[in-house]
Amino acid sequence: MHADDSLSFRSYGPTGHRHCHAHVQLVLPVEGALELEVDGRGGRLDLQRGAFVAPGASHVQQAQGRNRFLIVDCDAMRIEAAHLDQGQREPFFTLPPAARHLLGYAEQVSAGQAQLAPALVQHVLPLLVDALFVPPPRRGSVRLQALCEQIRHAPGLDWSLARMASEAGLGLTALNAAFTRELGTSPAQWLQQQRLQWAQQRIAEGLLPLARIAQQAGYSDQSALTRAMRRELGVTPGRYRRGFQA
Repeated sequence: MHADDSLSFRSYGPTGHRHCHAHVQLVLPVEGALELEVDGRGGRLDLQRGAFVAPGASHVQQAQGRNRFLIVDCDAMRIEAAHLDQGQREPFFTLPPAARHLLGYAEQVSAGQAQLAPALVQHVLPLLVDALFVPPPRRGSVRLQALCEQIRHAPGLDWSLARMASEAGLGLTALNAAFTRELGTSPAQWLQQQRLQWAQQRIAEGLLPLARIAQQAGYSDQSALTRAMRRELGVTPGRYRRGFQA
């Protein structure tokens, strides 16, 4: 195990400081959500998405509400060159099911401690790296990834199950099986997650009225967005925006 290797649990607040470091850092969600900017590219981390911070990449984070992340610091030599290049080009990624299972295991064996013991790091880190950098996806997975990117860019469209299946080139049964296998959730639940995440990002930017954000995100009206945010985040859209403005 390299001296730089460590696994630690951290929580973040509404303010952060921009910094960089010489090692690879993986930011993996355990609870809550986080806004992260890596070399000028912004993204939202949640229970389905993590981030790869390459050596020397400038980054800053911001979070609202309760959150907890597993931070993996490791020497770049642990990461294959192709995966290192990919992480530099695309810092945000969807967590594979195996990686999510390992996150749960790390949370359990940490026994509430912020830092995992070196013996556990030596055991968990190689498994986690292997789980994150999986082989190229099968054809069906490529189709699912293409569909997911379409939805992320335009979550407010009428994404019925029939349309999602058609765009992915799959039947309804195969679509549900693919979402369960690759993302650990149903198509409808994943769609709602994306709509809420898209709305949160627009709210944080502070450029559009809340009613328009709700409409463009796919909610029937602003009150529907308010109910969704209260249920999932325990906060209203107005309070969420004020937190970022502060």
